[in-house]
Amino acid sequence: MEKVDQVNKWAKKSCPKWNKNRLLRKINREKYRNAARKYWEGPGKKFSEAYKSGEIIDTYPWPYSDPEFANWEEDDNSESYTLISDQSLCVVKYATSYCAWKVFETTGIWPQKTTKERLDAYRWVQFLAEAGYHPAATQTPRNGHRYIGINPDISEWGIVVWFEKELEDGNVLVSSYVNKNYKVWPVEPEDFTWVLIK
Repeated sequence: MEKVDQVNKWAKKSCPKWNKNRLLRKINREKYRNAARKYWEGPGKKFSEAYKSGEIIDTYPWPYSDPEFANWEEDDNSESYTLISDQSLCVVKYATSYCAWKVFETTGIWPQKTTKERLDAYRWVQFLAEAGYHPAATQTPRNGHRYIGINPDISEWGIVVWFEKELEDGNVLVSSYVNKNYKVWPVEPEDFTWVLIK
């Protein structure tokens, strides 16, 4: 498996700030994404299998989850762009990328948008609809199914969360990435729009 220094070189060469050649950027983007694919198909498989057997653990794949990966200053200006995206074109280490991964982990398909619009967390009802997923009939997610919760009012960009399980007090346990770190916490289900994944 590649080391994070090597994957960071590919990631930097995928950005306009460090590489003005569009074709070479695309090639390097595929290289770091392939490193992630090799991880989840290899060593990362045990975490997904443990998760599917009932453990609540962070399965978000290396290198995306590595604190040293893409640890430079972020810039979304087109000429000096430095953001690194996953297979769904979501910026890594954020809630949207984590939830896109959970969709892939559950269904085997990375969700994709069909428009050119930027779809931040607060617009994920639209993003998931474009990928073929729609709000659930119930406001409270139920055990035995997988959901993404969207709250557009938390922070400037909103937040998306992955449903883990119902709790006895009426709340639900969710997971996501917050401040670029994995987090699990209880939320009130009525604060979110729930989209059924499976």
